[in-house]
Amino acid sequence: MRNLFALAAVLAVVFGIPVAGRTSDTPLQTANLAWERGDYVAALETYLRLLDSSGDKSELDAIALQTGELYRTTELTTDGAAPRFSPDGRTLLYETGSGLRRSIRVLPADGSTTPVSELRGFGGVYSPDGGKVAYLTVTPTDELTRADAMVDEGPPGDRARRQAAFNDLVAAAARVVVRDLGLRHESELPLTGFTKTQLAFGAGGVWFAGRGPGDQARQIYEVTESGRAAGRTAGPADHVIVGMNATGTALLCAPRQPSGAAAPQLATSRTFGIIAMSTGRMTTVAGFAPAFSGDGGTLTYIAGETDGYRLMAAPTEDPGRALVVRSGHEPLDAPALTRDGTRLAFQMMTNDDWEIYTILRDGAAQRRVTREIQHDVLPVFLGPDRLLAAIGEPRHRRSFLYDLSTMTRTRLFHNNTVRTIAPEYSWQPNADGTRVLVTAERDGDTVSPDRGVYLVDLTREVTRDELRTRIRTSLERERDLRSRAVRMYAPIARAVAAITSQASVERIFGYESALFAFDTKFVTQPGNARAATFLFDTYASFGYAPQYQTFEYRLPTGATGRTANVVATLPGTDNPDLIYVVSSHYDSALVSPGADDDSSGTAALLETARLLAAHPQPATIVFASFTGEEAGLFGSREFVRRAVADRMHVVGALNNDMVGWANDERLDDTIRYSNAGIRDVEHAAAMQFSRLITYDAHYYKGTDAAAYYETFGDIVGGIGSYPVLGSPHYHQPHDLLETINHQLVTEVAKTTAATVMLLASSPSRIGGLQVASFSEGTAALSWTASPERTVTGYLLAWRDAPAGDSKQMRVTAPSARVRGLAPGTEISVKAVNAKGMDGWDWSRIVVR
Repeated sequence: MRNLFALAAVLAVVFGIPVAGRTSDTPLQTANLAWERGDYVAALETYLRLLDSSGDKSELDAIALQTGELYRTTELTTDGAAPRFSPDGRTLLYETGSGLRRSIRVLPADGSTTPVSELRGFGGVYSPDGGKVAYLTVTPTDELTRADAMVDEGPPGDRARRQAAFNDLVAAAARVVVRDLGLRHESELPLTGFTKTQLAFGAGGVWFAGRGPGDQARQIYEVTESGRAAGRTAGPADHVIVGMNATGTALLCAPRQPSGAAAPQLATSRTFGIIAMSTGRMTTVAGFAPAFSGDGGTLTYIAGETDGYRLMAAPTEDPGRALVVRSGHEPLDAPALTRDGTRLAFQMMTNDDWEIYTILRDGAAQRRVTREIQHDVLPVFLGPDRLLAAIGEPRHRRSFLYDLSTMTRTRLFHNNTVRTIAPEYSWQPNADGTRVLVTAERDGDTVSPDRGVYLVDLTREVTRDELRTRIRTSLERERDLRSRAVRMYAPIARAVAAITSQASVERIFGYESALFAFDTKFVTQPGNARAATFLFDTYASFGYAPQYQTFEYRLPTGATGRTANVVATLPGTDNPDLIYVVSSHYDSALVSPGADDDSSGTAALLETARLLAAHPQPATIVFASFTGEEAGLFGSREFVRRAVADRMHVVGALNNDMVGWANDERLDDTIRYSNAGIRDVEHAAAMQFSRLITYDAHYYKGTDAAAYYETFGDIVGGIGSYPVLGSPHYHQPHDLLETINHQLVTEVAKTTAATVMLLASSPSRIGGLQVASFSEGTAALSWTASPERTVTGYLLAWRDAPAGDSKQMRVTAPSARVRGLAPGTEISVKAVNAKGMDGWDWSRIVVR
C-alpha cells in the first residue's frame, strides 16, 4: 500500500535485488527504508533535508506520496455527505447537517469554500445542463421535531427503528423545490398527497421515488410539464432510483422488498429497470450493477450468476440489443465505461479477492490492472487511459489512480499524518476527470456521524513549501509522541522490558494451531465448546483459577443455546478493587475457521496472560475470552452485565480483534480506541517494547469494545488490523492459519502486556471534576479523590489562550483555585502517584 519506490528499496536491501544504476542506497532510499520499519523521525528528517537541498521533482513527488497527497486537496467541510459535481463542471454541491437541520451547499468547483447558494433541504440533484438543482425540503412540526430528537435517544440497538420512523414522517412531509442557480429563483412542484424519498433530474424535468394515493409500495414518478405526477413503475415491491444518464434521457431504477424504512436503500434484486424519457416506459433487465457511459449513450451491467457471469453492454435507447462482452464462472461486479462507451473496466474475483480488469466493448484486449492482496473495487474512468479505483473493505477503503498506458499506480487521497488513518467512503469525479470529490474521515473518527468532503485537483500538485509544512508538522507530532512515550514508561521501563522480552512466537503459533483445529467456533457449532475448554485449561496451566460465564443466547433466526465466556483474574497488589480488562473473542463466523477473526486476538490475549501470570500489578487485571461476538456481541454484553451486577470498578479496557493478517512485510496494526489517553499508551508501548508499528483510529462500534463503552463510557483501547478489515479472508472459509503472520501476533501480545502494565501502575482518570465557582478570572475547582492508594497529588494544565503558553500547577488535595483565566478556558486534571507516574488520561472541563 505504500510507495512502490520504497518497496523497490526494501527488495534491494532485504533480498539483494539491485536497483538499476545504483551501488548503494541514496538518501531517499535510506529514508524510505526508515519509514518502512516505522522510524518516522529519521525518515521525516531526511525528507526535510532533501526538500531543502534538492531540486529533483521526482524526489519531491516520491516524498509527497509517502507522506500524504501528491495533488492539491481542499477540505470543503468537516460535516458533509452526498457530494456531486454539476454536469457542466462549474459548481458542486454537498449536504451538511442531519435530520431536520440538513442543508445543501452549492460551491464553485474551483476549490472555493464559500457557497454560492445554501438550500434548506436534502437530496439535491442537478439538471443535465447544471443550471438547476432539485431538492427535498420539509417544514418542521412538533411531531417531526420530537421524532428527530428521538433518533439518538434510547438503546443503540433500537436506533434503526427510530431512524426508519423519522424517515417515514419526513417522506410524508417532504416538498420538491427547483432552484435556478443563475436566476436565484425557486419554484415548488405541486405534489400534494405523495411521499417523496429520492429525486432525479431528467431532460424533461424532475423524477421522484415515493408513494402516491393508493400505492402499497414506493414507485417511480415523472413530473410532467403540466405539473402532474405520472407513475412509471408498478408492482408490489418498492422501487429505488439508481441513476440518470448524462443527457437526462434514461433513468435506472431497481425493485427491493419493503423494509419499512423510507430512506433510499440499495436494491437487493438481481433485476433492474431502465425508463426511456421519450416513451416513459420501463424495460426490465435481468442483471445487476448497471452503469452508463459518460456520454449517456451506452449501458453496462452484469448478467447471470448461477450459470456463470456475463459482462454486458447495450445502447441506452435499446437495452434489448445487449451484447456479451465477456463471460465466465468468475464473479464479476461494478462495471464502468469510458465516456464514449468503447472500453469497460470491471472487478473480477479470480481467487480470494477482487481485482480490476479492462476490456474493449467488442470483447478484445482483456487486461488485468491490479494485483493487490486486498480487494480492488469500484473502478471509474477519468479518461480513456486513466482509472480511479479503491482498495480495501468498505469501512477502510483508499483510492488510487491507474495510468493504463504505463500501468503505474498513484495514491489519490491520504491522511497527511503519520499515525492516524483516514477511511474513505465515496469518490465522485467531474465530467472531464480533472477533479474528484472524496468523502472521508481525515481525522480518523469513524464513530461520530460527521464526515469530511474533500476536493482533489488532479491538475495541481502540492508545492515544495506546502510539503515542507506538512513534514515539519508531522515531525513535530512524532517527536512529541516519542518523548511522551519515554517519560510515561520511565519508572517501570526495566520491569516492562523484562516481562515482554519473554513473549514467544512458538507459543503464539501453538495457541493458534489449537484454536484453528476446532474449525468454525460459531456459537451453534461444536468447535465453540471445544475452544472454551481449551481456553479454560490453558489459563489454568498458567496458574490462574479460570471461570466459565455460561449464558443462553437467542439468534435472530430464533435458534437458542448455551455458550460461555472464559475469564481469568490476576488480583492487584495495591488497588485490587480497580479493574482493567483485556479481552478478545474466540468464536468465529459460521462459515469460517477464523484464523485471523479472532484466533489471532485470542492467541495474543493468552500470551499476555502467560507473561503476567507471575507478575501481579498494582491494579487487578481480568483476562476475558468472549464468545458470541459474531452472533451479536453476546459475550461482551454478558460480561458487562455481570460486572455491573457484581459492582466491579472497571476503569479501563483493551479489546484486540483481528491482529494477525499477513498483509505485507511490515509488522503493523491499528489502535482502535475511544480513549485518547489509552491510544497514546499503546503507541508508547509498541515503540519501546515491541517491533509493532501502530496506526490509530477512533473506532469501536460493532466490536466487543462497544459493550464497554455503552456501560462504562470512554475507557476503551485495543488493537485491530491495518488496514482496518483489509483482509480479503474476513468472514470467509479461507480465513486460514497460513494467512497469519505469527510474529505480528507476538508483537501485539508484547504491546498489550506493556500497555496494561502501564495502565495498572498509573492513576486512573479522576471523576467528579466540576467548577464550583468562576468570578473575575478565578476558578474554584474540585473533583473526586483518586481511588488509588499511592496517589500523592494532582496535576492541572491549561493554556492562557487557545494558542497561548501551556501552564501547569500541582496540588495535594482534590481541589484547586486557578487565577488569571479567560471564560472558555479548558482545564485538565490528572493524579500523580508516589512513583512519579501521571494518570494515563486527563479529565477536562471548560470554565464559563
